[in-house]
Amino acid sequence: MAPVLRGRVCVALQRAAGIGRAVRAIAGPRIPLTAVGPIACGQAMAYRIYVDESGTHSEEGWLLIGMLFVPQHASLHRALCRVKEKEEYLNHSPNKNARFREVHFTKLKTERDVRVCKGWIDCFTEHQCHFRALAFDWSMWDGRYFGDPFEPAALKKRRAYKKWCELLLQPELSSPLDGIPIRNAELFLDRLRIAYKYDVLDHLKDRFAPPDHFQGTPYFSRLLHTTSWRDANQCLQLTDLLLGGLSQAFTPSGKPEKHEVRDYLLAELAPHGIRQLSPGFWKQYHPKTLREKLPKFSAWCWQPERKR
Repeated sequence: MAPVLRGRVCVALQRAAGIGRAVRAIAGPRIPLTAVGPIACGQAMAYRIYVDESGTHSEEGWLLIGMLFVPQHASLHRALCRVKEKEEYLNHSPNKNARFREVHFTKLKTERDVRVCKGWIDCFTEHQCHFRALAFDWSMWDGRYFGDPFEPAALKKRRAYKKWCELLLQPELSSPLDGIPIRNAELFLDRLRIAYKYDVLDHLKDRFAPPDHFQGTPYFSRLLHTTSWRDANQCLQLTDLLLGGLSQAFTPSGKPEKHEVRDYLLAELAPHGIRQLSPGFWKQYHPKTLREKLPKFSAWCWQPERKR
């Protein structure tokens, strides 16, 4: 290669490298390429991931975001349906084309509701699946961590919400506890939740997309909004139940039925090392070791790292 041409090539490569560093500085680090490399048949697990939320978006109270990770969806789905069949938990609303009535923690008020919820908690503990939650106390909100001083507060909260969803997913994808990579996962988000309005799925699609020209198996096959009351979405309703039971330890209601379900959830989680569901229990664990010590069910009380 001629000296002049070689020099031009070197300059072009240096400029390209500089642009790449600038883009990475803005977008944040990707999960290493080796983490999404080609996977031999049978070595990866096609999860379904269900996302829900509980709480408030005001300047007080707690916001909780929950995710249920299900590797064997069909088995858990059938078990949940059997509980509803046993209790004749059927839909009678002409406005919903569904066989079963929806399990919705905020509407829990009868003994039959409680029995179904307890049966579903048993299904959760008996099946291969796990639950992760992130809790944020709005009294600690400081918009400086999520934008410039002159940006609207609503924009900063949308940015924070997207980041919290990302933080829940990141460790599960990059370092699964069982050592089996998560590939071709399907993520479902209730379209009635506030996250639907925050374009969370678009953010997650971009954040966890493989690099250009990547030939391996991606983390996600699809991310989509759905309607929780449909019969196909029993696991999304289970996510609502688990998050609702957890939320009762953060912001208790006055309904005894909800207290009964919360206490039952805690009792069933006790063999998994969980002694309480309240914020004080979760705060004693370091975020990096929380899910390792409590792999079945855990809640991360998130707070910003203070700048020194």
